[in-house]
Amino acid sequence: MGTLFDLAKYRKAKSFVHFDRSELMRLMNTYSRQVASGAWRDYAIDHLDGMAMFSIFRSTHETPLFTVIKLGSEHKNAGQYLALHSGERIKQSSDITNVLEAIEKRARKVVPLFKNNS
Repeated sequence: MGTLFDLAKYRKAKSFVHFDRSELMRLMNTYSRQVASGAWRDYAIDHLDGMAMFSIFRSTHETPLFTVIKLGSEHKNAGQYLALHSGERIKQSSDITNVLEAIEKRARKVVPLFKNNS
């Protein structure tokens, strides 16, 4: 049987970092374009102590292809976003747009997914 948590108490007891609505919208816009092209198939959102993670998978049974991490106030880089590609740091910025652009740029190198309509 599962354990019930009172989220209000949990959020007060620990540093609860999460993606807000606009951040999630940007993450999901990038993700949905890749899903439509057939490159990505799954994602996960994790909340660890002092950080939130949005992981993108090519297949459900693989390690994350890309990960966006939002760092909380107890980190020396508080308020920063990190982009990881297969565990390797590719970008760090205080703006999530810059991090997502780095992911899109790296995704184009793997497969030409983002096409210009020129």
